[in-house]
Amino acid sequence: MRSVLGFFVAVIAVAALSSFCTLRWVAARSAPVSADPHEWLHHELKLTPEQRKALEPIEARFSERETRLRNEMRAANHKLAVAIREGKAYSPEVAAAVEMIHHHMGELQKTSIEHLFEMRKVLTPEQGDKLLDLAERALDQSP
Repeated sequence: MRSVLGFFVAVIAVAALSSFCTLRWVAARSAPVSADPHEWLHHELKLTPEQRKALEPIEARFSERETRLRNEMRAANHKLAVAIREGKAYSPEVAAAVEMIHHHMGELQKTSIEHLFEMRKVLTPEQGDKLLDLAERALDQSP
């Protein structure tokens, strides 16, 4: 059970970082640095206008995939809720619903990590290393 919880926390941490990056790069390009975490990330990476432009399609693809996977996770959670309500025990239907949730969580984590490395291709080596450092810190600080 502990490894399942650890996996779930890691998925959420990577997804949070990816969502953080996605929302930031889609946000207004010329806004001054603020307390907004997305603004902070742009400031920390010191993105050029060309990099921001190059990241737009990457962010759009990730956002589409992330939305699809989150919707699939919600649907799987609903199936689990129904299986629990109807079965009132740890039934094969409950187990199957749990496995489906884990599948979607794993896909979201893989998609998020692939996204980080795809973003890194647009960044300078120094910016890419900084992005990975931020991702590592986010994962290490998760409960």
